Amino acid sequence: MTLNFVEIPTAGGGWLKPADVKDAVAFLIEVNSYESQRPTPNGPKDSALCDVTVFKTAESLASRTPEVNKGMRIEQTLLARDLEKVVGAATIVRLDQVPPKRPGAHPAWVWRPVNDAAVRQAVIEYAQAREAAVNAAVADAPDFD
Repeated sequence: MTLNFVEIPTAGGGWLKPADVKDAVAFLIEVNSYESQRPTPNGPKDSALCDVTVFKTAESLASRTPEVNKGMRIEQTLLARDLEKVVGAATIVRLDQVPPKRPGAHPAWVWRPVNDAAVRQAVIEYAQAREAAVNAAVADAPDFD
């Protein structure tokens, strides 16, 4: 019998703080799960549990040395809701802010598609190389059957 290994999504990666990564070149977001109105100490929030790979600079993208956050919780309303339809898949995006609709309100964080084809291709190549390395490691693992 062949085993099908699956990682259990956990929130070990903390919470996304958009202000800390607002200037990142690109994000590779792999959405593990989504919960609508998840109970929190601050009241119910829409929440996405994701593996977030952050390419903070063009150099980190070129050298394939991103910041990898496994099990990161995203609870900003617009950001989380946009990821609801991506559960079980991945997306390549960047962060942006939109002006508030009401005077005195804070600007909202939103995902924007990465329009630079070279950046998108570099992120895709990183993901493919990472997947190939995982598959090679699994293939090299001993077979105890």
